[in-house]
Amino acid sequence: MAHWSPSLLLGYIIFWNIVCLFVAFPTGAPTSSCENMTPVHMGVQPQSSPAPYEIQVDASSFMNSQTINVQIVGPRYRGLLLEARTFGSIAALGSWQNPANNTKFLQCAGNPKGAITHSNTEFKTSLTTYTWLPPTSGCPAVITFMATVTQSREIYWLGVKSKVIRRYSKATCGAEKFTWTVVIVTMSFHLLLLPGYLY
Repeated sequence: MAHWSPSLLLGYIIFWNIVCLFVAFPTGAPTSSCENMTPVHMGVQPQSSPAPYEIQVDASSFMNSQTINVQIVGPRYRGLLLEARTFGSIAALGSWQNPANNTKFLQCAGNPKGAITHSNTEFKTSLTTYTWLPPTSGCPAVITFMATVTQSREIYWLGVKSKVIRRYSKATCGAEKFTWTVVIVTMSFHLLLLPGYLY
């Protein structure tokens, strides 16, 4: 029976950790992860313990053309998938701007800049800042930022969330402007049909 020396065993473990790291999409999450935000790490389950991360943002509301800076605060991490969503929807909202070092855009829900993911396995830190721009139309009443954060192939957390960000009262994002136009036109049409307006 073969005997493993401590140094040989250590070398074997390091080798397989490196291999596994590269098998687990070292250049970013695949588009198949956009909806459930789950890494494709075969045989590995997410951590059940509370995530040692929190998502911090520099705004309490959002509106047209005003960016929001987002940071994942906690220990260093290697991988991520970051999206903006609203309640009851799995669609990635808005667009991310100028990916930070060691990250890139990921197309989700047909949106070329709908998500941010890692571009390599270099460490990212709490100082890494991601910049998000609200959608130009159809923006919801509230959004939240959601992330999957990965320390290694075997260690990752799902469902890391920011606080709820509300739409600013003066924001239109195109949706309300369109809605009010329809209402005004409809009301005008009905008023013209009233008896007093027919003569």
